[in-house]
Amino acid sequence: MVFRIKEIQFGLLSPTMIKSIAKVRVVVSDLYAPDGYPVEGGVMDPRMGVIDPGLQCRTCGGGIGDCPGHFGYLELANPIINVLYTKTVYQILRFTCKKCNRIMLEDPLPDFFDRLVLPPMKCPHCKKKQRKITFVKPYTYYEDKDELNPLTIRERFEKLPEKDLKLIGFRGGKPEWLILTLFPIPPVTMRPSITLEGGERSEDDLTHKLVDAVRINQSLKENIDIGAPEFILNDLWELVQYHISSYFDNELTGTPLARHRSGRALKGIIQR
Repeated sequence: MVFRIKEIQFGLLSPTMIKSIAKVRVVVSDLYAPDGYPVEGGVMDPRMGVIDPGLQCRTCGGGIGDCPGHFGYLELANPIINVLYTKTVYQILRFTCKKCNRIMLEDPLPDFFDRLVLPPMKCPHCKKKQRKITFVKPYTYYEDKDELNPLTIRERFEKLPEKDLKLIGFRGGKPEWLILTLFPIPPVTMRPSITLEGGERSEDDLTHKLVDAVRINQSLKENIDIGAPEFILNDLWELVQYHISSYFDNELTGTPLARHRSGRALKGIIQR
């Protein structure tokens, strides 16, 4: 019997899916214990796969070449924008009524995400006058002069009715999933470290970025718990956004390049 693939559909990973495929919750930025063994709960946790001879994966029991690797996840202290979908977020924001949370269209617009149609000045549903939405690269949005943080954007997107999403042809998930609350940590096997001549380890660029994201996210969580001033929380929140964004793409307009100590630019997912 011959099976043929008729189509492939791409969609967004939901927080539920991210958690369900993960084998470990990453909570610490340390990589290795003093004995050289990967730290449990770190981004090299052996439940996400193994890359060293003689070690066995604590999820599937496989060794090098047998274990395909497994995902982990990071629970973000505050949500952040998925930098790969900033234009999509912008377009939805422009057409979301700030009062009734409806999409400000009355008829389907099939090419909604392919061209910048001007939104109405008043909502056709509740007649509320709208404020102007502005997008500043790489991932900042304003409503008139007020900055919209990712938490506010996510809350708005959660209220969008299903029937309105059909008007704009939004498929493959829910718009609030464009704002990350859980971040998938890829398997160790797709970002293996190498051992240099002197026996010292050199970690993959993605691992460097993941360590930065985990470390600053943990610092943000701790500062939220102790009731730190808002300006400190906002600075840390922005840093988490930066580290995860440069993990995806380290050549974003308006952000500094993430670099090694040597000065070499790290390769994000897109550069790889």
